[in-house]
Amino acid sequence: MWGLACLTVLISIVANARKVDHGGRLGLEIHPNRHRHHQHDVFLAGFFPTTLGYHETSIGQGVMPAVKLALHDVNRSPDILKNHHLRMHWNNTACNPGVGLRSFFELVHNGPKKVILFGGACSMVTDQIVKAARHWNLVQVTYADTHPMFTAKSFPHFFRVVPSENQFNQPRLALLKQFNWTRVGTLYQNQAKYSLAHNDLIRQLRSAEFEVVLSQSFNDELTTQLDALKDKDNDIRIILGNFNESWARAVFCDAFKKGLYGDKIQWLIVGMYEDQWWNTLEQGVDCSPIQILQALQGTMVMEIQPISSCKVEDLKNNECKVTISNKTAHEYEDEYLVATRETGRRHNAHIYSRFHGYAYDGIWAIARAIEAVEEESKLFNESLVDFEYKDAKWEKRFIRALNRTSFEGVTGPVQFKDNSRRGNVLINQIIGEDETCIGEYSGVTRTLHMERCNPVVWPKNKTKPPKDRTYTRIEQTRVNPTVYTILCVAATMGIILGFAFLGINIKFRHQKQIKMSSPNLNNLIIVGCILCYSSVIILGLDSSITSETAFPYICTAKAWVLMAGFTLSFGSMFSKTWRVHSIFTNVQLNKKVMRDSQLFLVVAVLLCMDITIMTTWQLADPFYREVQNLKPYAASDKDDTEFIVIPRNENCKSDKMTIFVGVIYAYKGLLLLFGAFLAWETRNVQIPALNDSKYVGMSVYNVTIMCVLGVAISSVLYEQQNTSFLLISVFIIFCTTGTLCLVFVPKLIELRQDPQGVRRSSKSMSMGKEKFNFKNDLTSLDDKLRIANKVNDKYLALDNDKIEKLKDLCFEFGVQSEEILSNYQNHSIGIDKGKI
Repeated sequence: MWGLACLTVLISIVANARKVDHGGRLGLEIHPNRHRHHQHDVFLAGFFPTTLGYHETSIGQGVMPAVKLALHDVNRSPDILKNHHLRMHWNNTACNPGVGLRSFFELVHNGPKKVILFGGACSMVTDQIVKAARHWNLVQVTYADTHPMFTAKSFPHFFRVVPSENQFNQPRLALLKQFNWTRVGTLYQNQAKYSLAHNDLIRQLRSAEFEVVLSQSFNDELTTQLDALKDKDNDIRIILGNFNESWARAVFCDAFKKGLYGDKIQWLIVGMYEDQWWNTLEQGVDCSPIQILQALQGTMVMEIQPISSCKVEDLKNNECKVTISNKTAHEYEDEYLVATRETGRRHNAHIYSRFHGYAYDGIWAIARAIEAVEEESKLFNESLVDFEYKDAKWEKRFIRALNRTSFEGVTGPVQFKDNSRRGNVLINQIIGEDETCIGEYSGVTRTLHMERCNPVVWPKNKTKPPKDRTYTRIEQTRVNPTVYTILCVAATMGIILGFAFLGINIKFRHQKQIKMSSPNLNNLIIVGCILCYSSVIILGLDSSITSETAFPYICTAKAWVLMAGFTLSFGSMFSKTWRVHSIFTNVQLNKKVMRDSQLFLVVAVLLCMDITIMTTWQLADPFYREVQNLKPYAASDKDDTEFIVIPRNENCKSDKMTIFVGVIYAYKGLLLLFGAFLAWETRNVQIPALNDSKYVGMSVYNVTIMCVLGVAISSVLYEQQNTSFLLISVFIIFCTTGTLCLVFVPKLIELRQDPQGVRRSSKSMSMGKEKFNFKNDLTSLDDKLRIANKVNDKYLALDNDKIEKLKDLCFEFGVQSEEILSNYQNHSIGIDKGKI
């Protein structure tokens, strides 16, 4: 490896000798005036890129005035290096590894011994110098190189006064915590300087339990990286970026084209770019500076802090912290700006570097280390005069001295941890056309200070930061409280109406108008209707009103109450309709009319079937609470925060629910069909003895239609809980109220018109369009006889038609058939004579 380095030196000397102009002459010296208390010169080797044409050139030119000020202040200070005079020999590295390594060799071999190295700014130059310095056992301190590859483990003799790229990760984590962002994506340039920092960022994010959704890198082009970050499935809102200034323009140009910016996207990048860097035209970037700036709005940029800050109150009262040079940071900055203006006038150029404060503090750190090494050497009867190259003891002394260094510098507290500076980080935000300070992060105390700068400005004048994801909100669907209240009131009024009818039915049960309509069966109809009304109230209950543990019991109550109510009400009407149908169609004169006790038996059988089915269901397969997520949809809060709403239904469920529901539907469906058939068959029958038969038939129609519609709607609107409950409840209330009114309102009208029941009723019975009047009161037997005669007449008419057809057949088949026809006619005549 070292042979390769030497070969590189030889090649670079030949290749670059002509490239170094007079502005980069080797062996130049920064030599402040000597003072009386100094007795011995101590030399440093400095490395600064000053050749025009490189980005880092501005760094080298910008820190030179700060280095001169630092050497001047150190040599004038009575508190440090009292017996020594600090001097520096420096070379221009031209930001070229070969030139930089040649500069190192010349500085080491020529002139007095240099006890420590200071520089450089270009990572590729620093890499060559730090590797060569190891063989001379020289310690190196850099003022501007932030490359994270220079670790204490790999290069224990290398120290940096400026924070490394890794030091910008902690401030970003602090910002994530500050704004409650826990879900991020990353984008980084695939070069060692940025990829190493990115790897450290990922490690810290995961150790702090942040969710890294996606990491994208690029080498020499941007293809689909931003598309992946924008993908809705990834749902990335917070993006952490690591890339250089040239690629920053390309990245935000692509972000502008793809719409990856705005009030819902937040970028956090590591900057240290030139001022107004987005205005520089970049080859291959086809966006205007205005477009790039538009995509940059709101972006937070991590920067090194040029000098430590001071509160406004302290600045006004001259109470800012005094540094090791007995100056405040702002006093130093004023001196530096004066020096740069003078240098700029001489060279007709703008001279400035944000690293100037770190170069100033770096010289002071070296001076403190030299003083500590001198004190330690005295213990061994040695001094810096005895310093030698390739002597490990001097290297170890300088390493120990720098590790113990701690003072207040113009850039804040100066101390080293693992050979790296824990400095302050400035957090800027791009607002309009400016980068505005919004916070500071102290690397020493690991504290984020958002109160020291301007408030954060969120795009579109929002008061809250963007969310780190599209939040998902689970909404338990339930019946609308207003709708539920209205329907409960309606059901309650129906229950009151049912109890009113029940009271009237019981009180006037001996009245003729009530007695003739089987009041006991009417009571069952009313009780069933009251249960149906009650089921409306129970149907709207859910776990939000009661509790999740009570929900299965609610499911059971729903099924039992509605089943019982339907069976009592419809079963009673069904049995009454059956009685009318049996009277109308029964031609056996010796058969008795169905009594109320028989009708009660029909209702009891139906009720026993319900109890059997429901008991079997509850014992074999009880209900439980099932949660069903419905189709999500987008929504937003008042502050325009978007989120995804996932409606969630809770349903009554059992493992074999389909089987039991199928059995109930089949059984109830057949009952409804049979009841509808009976009502249709007796639609034209009006029997005064059963004065409500017509209205009972209408109620059966009503119940059948409503039940069919209810089952169909509940199947179609299964997921729309509110609508389903509304329609089914309306059907139940309408159907139940209609039944009560059809059965009992006519009776109330008759009671009002004839309270005593003395008015003689019409002694007529109708069937179809024909009406029969009777002069005397008829018993039930007379009714049956007259109905039977009417039915016989109908059958005789049909019989005559058949005889005519048989005659035609006999004419075709001959004599034998005529004998058969004759016998049949004699038999028919005998039946006709037996007619009553």
